[in-house]
Amino acid sequence: MSENTVVKRTTCAVCGSCCPVDVYVEEGKIVRVEGKQGLCPKGAAARQYVYHPDRILYPMKQIGRKGEGHFERITWEEAYEMMAERLQKVKETYGPESVIFYVGYPKWNRPAALRLANAFGSPNFCTESSTCFQAVDLAWRLNYGGHICMPDLKNAKTVLVWASNPYHSQTPSSRMWLEMKERGVNVISVDPRNTVTCHGADIHMQPYPGTDGALALAMAHVMIEEDLYDKEFIEKYSYGFEEYREYVKTFTPERAEEITGVPKETICRAARLFATEKPSAIKWSASSLAHHLNGVQNHRAIFLLSALTGNYDVKGGNRTMGMPMAPRNEYGKVKRMNKVEAIGQKEFPVWFDISCEESQCTKLAQYIKEEKPYPLKGMVAFGLNHRMWPKPELLNEALGELDFFVNTEFMMSESCRMADLVLPASTPFEREEVMGGMGGRFRMSEKAIEPLGECKNDIEIILELAKRLGLEDEVLGMNYEEYMEHILKPSGLTLEELRKHPEGLEAPNLVMPMERTYEKQPFDTPSGKVEFKSLVLEKYSKEYGYQGLPVFEDFREKTEVDHEAYPFILSVGCRRPQYYHSRTYRLSWIRNLEAPDLIEMHPKDAKACGIEEGDEVTIVSPAGEVTGHVAISFLCSRE
Repeated sequence: MSENTVVKRTTCAVCGSCCPVDVYVEEGKIVRVEGKQGLCPKGAAARQYVYHPDRILYPMKQIGRKGEGHFERITWEEAYEMMAERLQKVKETYGPESVIFYVGYPKWNRPAALRLANAFGSPNFCTESSTCFQAVDLAWRLNYGGHICMPDLKNAKTVLVWASNPYHSQTPSSRMWLEMKERGVNVISVDPRNTVTCHGADIHMQPYPGTDGALALAMAHVMIEEDLYDKEFIEKYSYGFEEYREYVKTFTPERAEEITGVPKETICRAARLFATEKPSAIKWSASSLAHHLNGVQNHRAIFLLSALTGNYDVKGGNRTMGMPMAPRNEYGKVKRMNKVEAIGQKEFPVWFDISCEESQCTKLAQYIKEEKPYPLKGMVAFGLNHRMWPKPELLNEALGELDFFVNTEFMMSESCRMADLVLPASTPFEREEVMGGMGGRFRMSEKAIEPLGECKNDIEIILELAKRLGLEDEVLGMNYEEYMEHILKPSGLTLEELRKHPEGLEAPNLVMPMERTYEKQPFDTPSGKVEFKSLVLEKYSKEYGYQGLPVFEDFREKTEVDHEAYPFILSVGCRRPQYYHSRTYRLSWIRNLEAPDLIEMHPKDAKACGIEEGDEVTIVSPAGEVTGHVAISFLCSRE
């Protein structure tokens, strides 16, 4: 390190963990990145991420046929004029609801983008969570009313880790998991694969993918039949328990073994451990089970184990608020404009009944192509990646049919190639940002370097676009500095204080931890109780066929796939510590660790197919196909 080296305390947000890092800068360039609590491969490759040749550095206008990727550089002034003119034209011709406002990744700008949609007059603010986390949160809210509760891992005696491998998906937490094992915490891991987390678990249950609901119902069966459930909590605070009890009677461990492949003895051991070695917490996954046919109901069955054992909102269980928190503006405070029907409202009524302040865009391609419920002609997007959707190529085709589509991104992508205008976003290393931390702390993530080229941060783009469109919103009328002050105001902190204390500060205005909140106020459900039988789902039973109980539906019986022609089950989305969606595949340091197109197969399956390590193969399903190279792996083993 030379005498000219400057150290900036900033944030690596290459993935969603947003870890604090020290960035060493010499002559305006990043030379090294060090983690405050270690660093994963993604963070170690941050320099390659920032200085990658694929970075979009200037506003780019499409000059050829959409999809061909022919762009020319324009000025920001031309870009803003183009956006204002084209969006206003769509609005005047088809109405404000014909423009979709979308945020993929990163997520920090969602409140501002929602404000932009509201001020424009569109109910169609969407995020990638339509195909991801919101299904998980929806399941929790159907049971408990409030938003999903985090596990109190610090105080738990038993942790049920369901479909999650935190060593890879939340790498900075690895040390904490090792410490938990050292202090004797019981870990039950539910995962079809043999992951690092499973290796350290006391019990590992390997269900066939998509059968998790049956496994959870069988655990409930054991708890009820063996009188291991919390009768007092159930009697005082639950609705629909007796019907639920009758339903789970049919899910004996023997039947569950047939459905899931998990030995009945293992199911019983896991159920007894979770119910008796309390307090017990559930560590859930943001998306794994949501990508299955019966995702919401499977999650409901899992989450109800918390109520069944009296582990809801208690120390060591799943807490509504397990540590001090500081109030702040924007996040969770901005409500979606709902005066006009949103896309997805007819197809997904429960989504809107239990509002998450987003419209539902899983069928976006269909809505664009069929112009239902009305024409969709424009899109303002930040970090849109069409591969987050089912049938991604269909969506990319639909994007090309829009009258106007603008995407703000770090690097050129296939989705960007369908845009009329592509805007260059600054990385987290190139912007200041107020970061809310655990325990009611805030810190200022410093700008490590000046933005490359003409990159701008997303909020600056939103604020300027709102001005060019003449939209009325008090917050959107601010500059970026004022916007950050606005976020902080309820906490009692100021930007000046945070800048003087780069290590962060605890906010003066703290809301202290709460426990057993249900004793003072009812659950935010129609019954005011934990709903083992959802009244919201029952309301739509006749028209939509929804069932109030967490009913298990086996995808193998519900789909028309020929299981002899397609004998394998493909499990996708398994995290690697060096990858995050498709964001780091193009970085050479990352690609040298492991080929990005690996297709893992169990040795027995590979041998039966005459396939060897490294062979190029094509996986074919009724939905499509993908080509990659085989890695013989016991991670896929059920032995």
